[in-house]
Amino acid sequence: MNESSPERSDELQNLAAHLQSLITSLEDIVFEIDGNHIFKNVWVSDERMLFMPKAAFLGKTIAEVMGPQAPTFTGPVNTAIQTGEVQEVVYPHLDPGITAWFKARIKPVVRAEQPENYILVLSIQDITTQKLADLALENAKEQLEMRNDLLDVSQKLSHTAGWELDIQTGAVFWTRQAYLLFEVEEDFAFSLENVQPFFASEDWRLLDACTEAAIKQGKPYDLELRFITGKGTHKWVRAIGIPVTKLGRVVMMRGALMDITPKKENEFALIDARNAAEKASKTKSDFLSVMSHEIRTPLNGIIGIANLLKLNHTMDQKEYIGNLIFSADHLMELINNILDLTKMENEKLELVLAEIDLLRLVKNIKNQFKSLAEAKGIELKSLIDDEVPQRIIADPIRISQMLNNLISNAIKFTDKGNVTLIIKLVSILANRASIHFAVRDTGMGIPPELQESVFESFKQVQQSPHREHGGTGLGLTITQKLAELHGSRVVLTSKAGKGSEFHFDLSFDIPENQSPDAPVTTSSVFAAHEHRLNGLKVLLVEDNQINVMVALKQLEYFGVNADCAYDGREALKLMEVNPYDVALIDLHMPGIDGYALAEIVRRKYPDIHPVIFTADIMNEVKQRFAQIHVYDILNKPFAPEKMFEVLLKVAQDRGIV
Repeated sequence: MNESSPERSDELQNLAAHLQSLITSLEDIVFEIDGNHIFKNVWVSDERMLFMPKAAFLGKTIAEVMGPQAPTFTGPVNTAIQTGEVQEVVYPHLDPGITAWFKARIKPVVRAEQPENYILVLSIQDITTQKLADLALENAKEQLEMRNDLLDVSQKLSHTAGWELDIQTGAVFWTRQAYLLFEVEEDFAFSLENVQPFFASEDWRLLDACTEAAIKQGKPYDLELRFITGKGTHKWVRAIGIPVTKLGRVVMMRGALMDITPKKENEFALIDARNAAEKASKTKSDFLSVMSHEIRTPLNGIIGIANLLKLNHTMDQKEYIGNLIFSADHLMELINNILDLTKMENEKLELVLAEIDLLRLVKNIKNQFKSLAEAKGIELKSLIDDEVPQRIIADPIRISQMLNNLISNAIKFTDKGNVTLIIKLVSILANRASIHFAVRDTGMGIPPELQESVFESFKQVQQSPHREHGGTGLGLTITQKLAELHGSRVVLTSKAGKGSEFHFDLSFDIPENQSPDAPVTTSSVFAAHEHRLNGLKVLLVEDNQINVMVALKQLEYFGVNADCAYDGREALKLMEVNPYDVALIDLHMPGIDGYALAEIVRRKYPDIHPVIFTADIMNEVKQRFAQIHVYDILNKPFAPEKMFEVLLKVAQDRGIV
């Protein structure tokens, strides 16, 4: 017997080890306690699940370990000892700040007379997920009950009919409001079959499909459906259906039909109003497109002829030519202002950023207005902070437009004294500068009651002594909108008789290279173009004889002897027999217009580079040509340098120059 005891001891140890591995593999925490509530053993797979070290439990009572929470466990333990039956208790985490729930299960294992020999197993299971799901379900039920209560109340306040469908029997119950909604007598028998004809056929199919999905999947629905009453009244109803479940199955559907006809009529009215507004906007854009073309086409001839005269004129003619170009540029500015305002109202204007020399841009603007200021006997000055970056990333056209408008206005309303352009650095941080721009004058000033209206379209400050000042009143409106496009606003400071100051702050990125470009004069650049494009074969397609004459003369100056076609069909005939490098195509022509001709050139004559001439500068034009990969567009009227720049690029690509 003694010889086998070591083997017996090994078996017991192996059994104990096996039992220990089985118990610790459980996710629960397992305690062994006796009849005196004393902890005898603890099994847990990860000791971090315990709120104190495992050894600290052993030899202590439940009251000593649990403190004020001990009654949660001692009561069920005593009941288990007395009855010998398993006890369970659900309780929250002992720390109120932690959202967790547990279930304690107390099971008697060895019953004995002496409490110290009584053995119970206390297992703790984390049931947080299940408990939260139960709480969410209870909350959902409460919400459903609340909605049902609200539905009952709403039936008394609105044209709403409640209904209930028993899934098993198919019986439908309707509230009294249903008779008014359906416009039927009170003896009408409501059923699924009787209700169906009141709905449009496709709407009923939708309602039937949603009801079937609600029954199978327990999903509520909320629909807007067309509806015809018993008296032939056309209505819109909001159909709400909520499934009611018992034991995991949908046993009933409850819901409501709400008369939403006024709401839908308002929606349709808004849609009609929006469509009408869009149609009006398109009509306006089409009108502006046509007017832009009709005005710019003869203006192109005027400016083109003036530029040709500038190449060869007498000293006596110089002043006349200058006045002609100034007048044409002024007319062009008015046209551009109106078109820009339209783009801003349609939110289609975007900034085109480039690296610019700010100081040179300001110098050019100042030179542009120098003669105008001198003619009025006033001084035009500029004060530029030395710390202002010379090169910035900005839209040169829009910056020039803002400053041009403000300086032009200041000169117009100043009869003596000076107009000063002020540019100061506000701050600079991480390659981004905030710059302050101001235009100050010593003119007539603006009284407080008129200062709000100066930024309105087609408004001018007309005080009795100054009614001689003309203009469209768009300059300040456009300047304000351009400032808003930059994320800023123009601010006016003025007193009647004391002058005015318009100022704004703009932020720009700063390029690393701050060295200025070498100055280039327009006259030297233009003179350098003469006969530069010899050998370039060009076809001009233009139906306006004056524009043909201007374009041919400009091309002749560049060294190009171009062929000319007066419409698209004639142009195609010339392309069939002559090789061309470039086709200069007018947009609006009878028969085959510029869009169609450019597309044919792209498809049938890929060696010909199309360049579009157009007096229509709406954004839609560029977008439409971009779709057929035509990107070179010269807006009429254009400077000869612009034409040369486009043609030179083609000539260089083809090795002609």
